[in-house]
Amino acid sequence: MAYHPRENWDPARRRRLQSRREFLKQAAALGIALPGLGAILAACGDDSPGSAISLPIGTPDSPVTQPLSDANAAIASGLDAEAGPLRVYNWAEYINPDVIPLAEEAIGASIEVTTFFNLEESIQKLASGEVQFDVWFPTGNYISKAVAGELVQPLNHEYLPNLAANVWPALADPFYDGGSLYSVPYTVYQTGIGWRIDQVDDEDVLGLENPWDVFWNPKYKSITGLYDDFQETLTMAMFRNGVADPTNAGQNDIDAAADSLAELVDLMNIRYTIDGAYAGIPENRFGLHHAWSGDMIGSQYYYPEDQDPSVGRYAWPAKIDGSTAKGNIANDCMAVLKGAANPVLAHRFLDYLLDNDAALENFGWLGYQPPITSIDPDTLVADEWVLPDMGPAIVREDDFANPQGYVPTQLSPETEQAWNGAWSRAKGTA
Repeated sequence: MAYHPRENWDPARRRRLQSRREFLKQAAALGIALPGLGAILAACGDDSPGSAISLPIGTPDSPVTQPLSDANAAIASGLDAEAGPLRVYNWAEYINPDVIPLAEEAIGASIEVTTFFNLEESIQKLASGEVQFDVWFPTGNYISKAVAGELVQPLNHEYLPNLAANVWPALADPFYDGGSLYSVPYTVYQTGIGWRIDQVDDEDVLGLENPWDVFWNPKYKSITGLYDDFQETLTMAMFRNGVADPTNAGQNDIDAAADSLAELVDLMNIRYTIDGAYAGIPENRFGLHHAWSGDMIGSQYYYPEDQDPSVGRYAWPAKIDGSTAKGNIANDCMAVLKGAANPVLAHRFLDYLLDNDAALENFGWLGYQPPITSIDPDTLVADEWVLPDMGPAIVREDDFANPQGYVPTQLSPETEQAWNGAWSRAKGTA
């Protein structure tokens, strides 16, 4: 079987190295808890009972502006760039390696990329001072925690002209970080349904009023999989049950979602995976799987040489004709770390990744789209960045305004505890 370079294949161990999204899925499977605010503050040495920490949690309907302080100020304008090297701390395999030398030329310094496998690892090392980096790639729902823990510094937008010039307006001023004071967006993605047309009838997905019901269709027993991600999968079950706002769901709805997932053990012989969408569908281990849009765009590289990638399909329930169901849509971020030794270079690097050409080049390797206005969704298929049958996996700017689209936000500590309890119960029966 041939492997595309982006697959991160390790021939010595005959397996792929773990990627950024694979960790999130595997963390849920292994019960690994990602760090909450308490863990971040503890790592920063400020977890005393008297600490007064504000944690603004924004939503699309109630955006927040993260607080600023004199003790953590943005760098001044007009500074000369440092000599470098620029030190980047990123998820494994979450940037096109061919983009790095281009970025070095653009910023005028060498770049050293160090990878982490989970946010807990990165936060603990950053906050302890064990490692020193300039740029960090957090998820959007960790920005408020990182600000409260003083891990990131405010951005000086004079060094980031591409943010206003090139980025989708809603993500240049995101609800979780109004004005992009501490972060800039990196990629966008939807959560939907992936399937093979030689195993699943299109109408059993596209013809349903609630397309999430397909995961409860015994016709597809033993070929169906869901992500090992507690928030994504419990949210999907709530959408299937008609819950409009999972983040603010009560205990009854959380329990009902867990019960619905537990039904799948006998009904579907369900499997929870770390690779079922991007690799399991191409390798014919699954005919139907819960799917991130970026996974499905990238799945073209995982089909065996004698298999036809055109059997793959993807749909986002929020956008299926006749569907009443909601579906997740979200984004990831980039930030400059507090105390960065090369803050000017760091700003230049962020700005470079928001450059039109650089962003497109990066997308071609990742499969996850940058929210750049110059990237025309209508030409991605014609220009062969995306396979024709994967056109529905292309994320459009107005998808974030779709009334059936749902942007997951940071859970409160109490809510997250309830979700984890329900997830353990659902998975314990699987």
